Amino acid sequence: MAEKVAVVAFKLACAPDLHTTRERLVFNLTRGLFDELGIDRHAIDSFVMNSNDFLDGRTISTVFLDAPSGAYLKDETKVEMDGVHAVMYGWMRIMSGQYETALVVSLALTGSQVSPYVYTQYSLSPAYERQVGLLNELSGAALQAKAYLSRRGYSEELLDLVAAKDLELAAKNPRQIRRLENAGVERVRSSGPTYEPLRELHCYPPTDAGCVVLLASEKKAAELTDKPVWIKGFGSSIDTYFFGERDLTRSPSAADAAKRAFSMAGLTDPAREIDFAEISALYAHEEPLLAESMGLLPEGEAEKAYRAGDTRPGGSLPINPSGGSLGAHAPCVGGLMRLCEAVLQLRGEAGDLQLDGARTALVHGQDGICAQQNGVVILGV
Repeated sequence: MAEKVAVVAFKLACAPDLHTTRERLVFNLTRGLFDELGIDRHAIDSFVMNSNDFLDGRTISTVFLDAPSGAYLKDETKVEMDGVHAVMYGWMRIMSGQYETALVVSLALTGSQVSPYVYTQYSLSPAYERQVGLLNELSGAALQAKAYLSRRGYSEELLDLVAAKDLELAAKNPRQIRRLENAGVERVRSSGPTYEPLRELHCYPPTDAGCVVLLASEKKAAELTDKPVWIKGFGSSIDTYFFGERDLTRSPSAADAAKRAFSMAGLTDPAREIDFAEISALYAHEEPLLAESMGLLPEGEAEKAYRAGDTRPGGSLPINPSGGSLGAHAPCVGGLMRLCEAVLQLRGEAGDLQLDGARTALVHGQDGICAQQNGVVILGV
């Protein structure tokens, strides 16, 4: 049985419109990864497909992806959740001793072919919430933002500070689709309104995205790369199904997922031991809310930390040095986009966004309205 599992390599593509089909996207990413590593599909022991039938518009949708991904007549399974959960499942399959490698294949064309808001609408209770029609992903996020700011005593300017920081970093990142010049606080504050208090630049841009991530046992990783990034720990948790029963001012499931991940990774003081965090914050308020819930920032001190620059590169705990999900996000792929950015940082390959001395990272992914389900992965070198 494997003792450790590493992220060996990845391929990522994202754009407002990739002008392609799901099959062609998967083929290009997988073939590109194989060519880069000098391997073929027979080097992959297990395939973990990561997409959603609703978004794909067809039942058992991954049956059409087996051939273009190289999974034809191979061991293949599927995870219809955020991509970090597919990585967890790939880790488990390798640690079982039955496999040496696992390829996670994730995609969602929500920038050009289907609205992510329609997808999330169907996660609401069909007996009441969906029928009333007042609640959706955007209005739910706005309710959470308002409740969170009120409970903590934060000003609405915190949203502008978070978004301005992330968009400034996203502008330097070639893997982001929202790359705005001079996206400061004033530009964020003057962007178009959605639901109070959220504005357009407080919210993620729907994105076409695909990603393949290769995981390998310690033995196999040594054959494939000289820069393995190890999966040190992970955790997953979910809040109650009914929106009206949730305390929107915090995230118990993010707290629980992080606690599990920290314990597995042997971290006892995560706020000090983690060098940076890549958090899937789809709305500006979610970044501090999730950071507080996961114990990265003290509760009630997030606005102070953002004003002091603690969460920027060079601060005490950089959060989303890649620009985060306000630069690009697609369901299923979102957590993997954060994971890829963390891998680049830990390998020292993040270019203009590179942090000094980064060795341990927290990666977060989410599903559901107001981050109902959360997954946390700890990576290290």
